Amino acid sequence: MERVPPVMEEHEREKGWLSGLNLSSQFLAAAAVVLCLSMAVLGTWINRQITRSVLAVSGSAGAAFLEAFVEPLVQDIGPDGRLPAESQKALDALLFDDQPIRRSIISVKIWRVDGTVIYVNEPKDLIGRKFVSTDVARAAGGEVIAEFDDMTSGESAHEQKLGLSTIEVYAPLHRNTTGEVIAVGEIYENAEILDAQLELGVMRTWIVVCFTTLVMLTVLYLIVRRGSRLISRQRAELQARFRDSQQLAATNEELRLKAERARLDANAANEELIGRIGLDLHDGPIQILSLLMLRLGRLRSGGPTKETAAHTAAIEELTAGVIHELRVLSAGLVLPEIGDLGVREAIRLAAERHENLTGTRVDVEFGDLPEHVTGALKICIYRIVQESLNNAFKHAGGAGQRVHTELRGANIGLRISDSGGLAAEHRSPAGDGSRLGLRGIQSRVETFGGTVVIRSEAGGTVVDVELPISKLAQIEAGLKPVPAP
Repeated sequence: MERVPPVMEEHEREKGWLSGLNLSSQFLAAAAVVLCLSMAVLGTWINRQITRSVLAVSGSAGAAFLEAFVEPLVQDIGPDGRLPAESQKALDALLFDDQPIRRSIISVKIWRVDGTVIYVNEPKDLIGRKFVSTDVARAAGGEVIAEFDDMTSGESAHEQKLGLSTIEVYAPLHRNTTGEVIAVGEIYENAEILDAQLELGVMRTWIVVCFTTLVMLTVLYLIVRRGSRLISRQRAELQARFRDSQQLAATNEELRLKAERARLDANAANEELIGRIGLDLHDGPIQILSLLMLRLGRLRSGGPTKETAAHTAAIEELTAGVIHELRVLSAGLVLPEIGDLGVREAIRLAAERHENLTGTRVDVEFGDLPEHVTGALKICIYRIVQESLNNAFKHAGGAGQRVHTELRGANIGLRISDSGGLAAEHRSPAGDGSRLGLRGIQSRVETFGGTVVIRSEAGGTVVDVELPISKLAQIEAGLKPVPAP
């Protein structure tokens, strides 16, 4: 046995797990994942936007401080990039510990555009040292930069030791006369209060996001659950109606089979009745007329008068004619024993009896035929062949008599033909009472739901009949139903 790949097995397990949940539960699982991920992204984005907004405000405030208090004190930077001692003292006085500004400003650094520190309020050992800083380079290009708790470089070791939350602001310092950037100012602002407010804002943001997600998920779930219950109820109703329709179809099929069985039983009863009538004619009137003939013969042999003999001869001739007609009629009504014969044997028997009675030849050709059919259908086939051959002998003298049988889908096809033609008044099965044989053929065929076509041309007459093999007959015979063409 071919083994299913592990990936397919996992897919089938997932599929089975999902299919085991109802529609509302599947929606709840999928919506929870989608909404939680979406709200997580939204909450993160909102917090980042708040932080950026705070940094933008802080950066603007820090740049304003540098421009107002520090920039005037760096106008005396010499050509060598050094800050005069007087300017450094002024900056130290500005950032003295007792000054109110120290409550928010932790430290101030002044950089040359090449990354060399030319002033710091503390520690002083950083003055003259050069560091690689992309923030200084960006500020030297005229950009204001604000960063929150981004102290990772070596030049911020002092601020890192303080253990405070800070906002680091870089801003360009311009020369008053020309507007060129002569240095970069850096300040570290105390952000403890701001950090607490940001944490509180972040917490509130996540509370609002989670609550909104929960409300959305609850509302959507209630809507979907209502729809799911409606769908389940309608599905149950449809399944119940489908079961009812199946039961009704089965009942209709059973009734149809019973009706077909009744029709077949009626056909068999009709044939049996015809046989009984024939036997009654043979055993009743024919026997009585035969006894009458014997009595008339004895009367004539007893020496009657000339007049009595004439009447007796007339009565005897008339009685003989009646006996002959009754014998012919009863012979046509009484069927041969074909109950144990198959379809082929019944057709061959009809042809052989016709040959024996008429002294003519009948060519019989067989195609594919079922081995078993109902007795009524077999009698019908026998009678059609018998009557068609009788008509061929009567109107064509038995020339070119031929019987061809084959299976046409779910029908048995009979084709009886001759080469003598049929008189104009006999070409249609409908007509006056003189054409009882052709009307009898059509009546028998219609009883079984078949079709008959009679064509008469210069080349001869053809009787083409199709008789359906009933589904009931096939079921009762234990055969596989023959598909319709």
